Amino acid sequence: MIEPNLATMLVYLLTDLDVPREVLRESLARAVAATFNRMSIDSDTSTSDTVVALSSRAVPCPDHAAFDAALERVCGDICEDIVRNGEGVHHVIKVTVSGASDLGLATGVGKAIVNSPLFQCAVCGNDPNVGRLVMAVGKQVGATRPGLDLGRMRLTMGGHLLFSDGVFRLDPDVERHLVAHLSAAEMYTSTPPADGVTFVPPHRFPPHERAVEIGVELGLGAIGCTILGADRSHEYISENADYRS
Repeated sequence: MIEPNLATMLVYLLTDLDVPREVLRESLARAVAATFNRMSIDSDTSTSDTVVALSSRAVPCPDHAAFDAALERVCGDICEDIVRNGEGVHHVIKVTVSGASDLGLATGVGKAIVNSPLFQCAVCGNDPNVGRLVMAVGKQVGATRPGLDLGRMRLTMGGHLLFSDGVFRLDPDVERHLVAHLSAAEMYTSTPPADGVTFVPPHRFPPHERAVEIGVELGLGAIGCTILGADRSHEYISENADYRS
């Protein structure tokens, strides 16, 4: 249940730099907007979403712009760690949306992709199901921006062109590269459970920091963002089906 806006997430950031309360509050709001508010494991929320920044003000801060950049970088790194350590996550999905007319469109498209159950399952199976990717974009735009022209949209995965000018750009060689990209980003594979029911991740810590890299160029403007998400696995289902509070 990680979707900021009352997500199950508690984050505490500590610094000794002398950053006044109001300045720190504004810096944190900007950093959160660009990082924590742009990730989603499953789109569901809970009741304890908190990000707190505290300063002892013990050390002079000569460059607030550098502090802001460092704060956003730290928040971004924490976000990746949260997603990578999510329940039953096999793949981290990183969607870079560009060419949007506004931030709401860019964010909505990115989250529609990472929160699509069908696309999440395809990624878990290392299946480059481009139709599901296009579906996720079209579903979001159709619901929120009916009539919007996506004729200039370009989609990539792992740097390989999948879709442009309204046409799929696939051939056997491209599909082999896509499968290789998905497989390289996979942190582990599922193994049949001993009890025939409960899938358990084979390790406690993510073995690498690779991600499934998806690019969406909408061709509508100059706004963009990056959204983090994850696939949907047997282990995710096992953990949440058996969960007891």
